[in-house]
Amino acid sequence: MDARAVRPYKINMAKELIFKFAGKDFSAAPVKIERKKIYGWTDTVATDRNGDVCVSAYLSPDDVLIIPSGGLKQGSVSEDGRWLEKGELTAYDEAGENVLPILPSAFDAPIELTVKATIDEFLDNDWESVYQLVNDELAAALGTDIYKFEFSYRGGTNHNDGYLVATPAGLFLFAGDAQEFIPVGLAEETVIDEIEEPEDESIDELDFSMF
Repeated sequence: MDARAVRPYKINMAKELIFKFAGKDFSAAPVKIERKKIYGWTDTVATDRNGDVCVSAYLSPDDVLIIPSGGLKQGSVSEDGRWLEKGELTAYDEAGENVLPILPSAFDAPIELTVKATIDEFLDNDWESVYQLVNDELAAALGTDIYKFEFSYRGGTNHNDGYLVATPAGLFLFAGDAQEFIPVGLAEETVIDEIEEPEDESIDELDFSMF
């Protein structure tokens, strides 16, 4: 084979997270677990009378223009009607007083595993994403302990609590937000009293003198 005919090619490698634990660095590429990949999915395809696939479109508010899919975009405008790019916006907390800090992506720097979480703390979350990682050495080092850390996939103002868990099925990263779950139960015990049935008066006990 002519060596000049062989073209070099580029392999797209998945980005890896770096975990620092027990004085060592462990790397693993997170693979997001999606419900449809586990249970499968179905698509509904609309066709016209000729069997051609139809595409979705939008109708303008004045019912004049037909806008094809992808022709609409959400955005922000200033008070004077000027279009604002996302980078020009500033995020504040719910009270509107404090500017939210910009957090880096979890891929930008190693993640130090120093904070352990209890099983109750782990379960009291609303999970947003679950990732599977492959690193047998890290899974063995974690053992049965659960480690908690701040996790942001892309960086920015939004972030989740990340939990790294080693299970018999593999190593998983859970990303979610802590929730307050109120226990449901009886406030106090209640004793049901037996209802006393009224005694029937006997005819023999009637005094006819009262008539």
